Amino acid sequence: MQHAGACRHTQLPGAPDRLPSEIAGTPWLHEPVLVQDAADHEVTATASRRLRRAHDFLAAAHFMVGSGFHPDAGPTTLRLAAVFAARMHRSKDGHLPLSADATARQLRLSRRAVYRHARVLRELGLLAYVEHGSKRNAMRTRHGDAWTREHGYRGTATIFAAVAPPVWDRAMGRTTTGKGYTARVTGVTDSGRRHATAAAIERRRQQPSPQRRTPVDNTRPCTPSVMPPQPPTTEPVRGEGKDSAPRERAMPSPTRLQRPKRPKRPTDWTAHQTAHAMSQARSVQLHTWWTQGFCLRQLAYALRPLLAAGWTAQEITRELSRWTVRQRPRHAAAYLTAEIRRRTRTGHLHLPDGLTAPRRRPPVSTGDEGDTPHGPRYAAMQARKAATYRPAAARARTHLADVRRQLAARRAADVLIPGPARSALADARPENVLLTCAEITRLLERTSAPTQEVARRQKLVAKAERLR
Repeated sequence: MQHAGACRHTQLPGAPDRLPSEIAGTPWLHEPVLVQDAADHEVTATASRRLRRAHDFLAAAHFMVGSGFHPDAGPTTLRLAAVFAARMHRSKDGHLPLSADATARQLRLSRRAVYRHARVLRELGLLAYVEHGSKRNAMRTRHGDAWTREHGYRGTATIFAAVAPPVWDRAMGRTTTGKGYTARVTGVTDSGRRHATAAAIERRRQQPSPQRRTPVDNTRPCTPSVMPPQPPTTEPVRGEGKDSAPRERAMPSPTRLQRPKRPKRPTDWTAHQTAHAMSQARSVQLHTWWTQGFCLRQLAYALRPLLAAGWTAQEITRELSRWTVRQRPRHAAAYLTAEIRRRTRTGHLHLPDGLTAPRRRPPVSTGDEGDTPHGPRYAAMQARKAATYRPAAARARTHLADVRRQLAARRAADVLIPGPARSALADARPENVLLTCAEITRLLERTSAPTQEVARRQKLVAKAERLR
């Protein structure tokens, strides 16, 4: 457990170096401000007001932790507060979800540490419960009686609301109207105005300054707004914009194949139909979790086959909810286009013919184009392989030829070694396998002149006779 005094020296990027003198000297700074009662951690019973901006939540967290109100607050508490602040932009009310496993992996902590520091933030008056998490399937609650196994399982997450305790508002010189979560800031004192100005300057200083891509041209005699009018020119505009000069295009590399560009074709959709498609896509995006946050125009273009077939936003949302999308796709419009084409081809989605574009396939050579038997692409590939591998293959063939000549000369110089002697049992047949010693002796006598092998076998036979 950390000491309360140690928390006053906890620093993270963006935190003030020390508390202002007028704040440190206030008598209410050391009053008990911790929210110990669990019933006061709910959004309906909290004394803290709602926060919607991440930098306000981080400023309140730095102040409450740095003031030493809680003995367990420390750098890990501020790291968890920074993670929560990064999730506030997903809700217009500043609500943020808590996933213990994901947060623990992100901060490299244990689940117990995440829960402990979340409790510290609640007791400091910086978080309030909007909804308690449970193991209940949120997909079953969303779809009701229409739920099937294809919808899958998703547990109910804990939803927190980012709030600001009253002690922080008094320290920053803010006056509020109302009580609890719905309280509003109505004014600031002189010290609060100084704090707000200093905080804005600090945020501005931490933001990277945008750099100009093109330097300012100061060689002109006067600004373009006071330039004298020029006589009109009669030169035609050659395919360029009226305010842009023609640019020289780089010549394509002769070694690189140039793919033919696909010609642009009209979509036959009017402006009214496009606006209606975007409104329908907006409704689908609000009710489908894995499409949120993507470009609305691209999403409406991907849903055109369904909209052209007469589907409404409710029908499209119901169809997309049947798809088993386990993780958020990187590009929702591309995934929709590919999945609609696949389901139409496999028969899972019934649409009129001609609404889905066929899959783009690379051009296949027919063999009768150009002067090569397999087409220009095959000839280019063979030429590239020949330029890369043929020199090495020629060197390998030359080296192997030299090795073969050396081996042939060595074999001609060496004396041939006689091979093993031919067996003297010339009359041995499969039917003469079981022979007596006398029969073996007679067979050996009828054979040609005895060799070393025959002599050895005779010795073996004689030894066998003596043993018998």
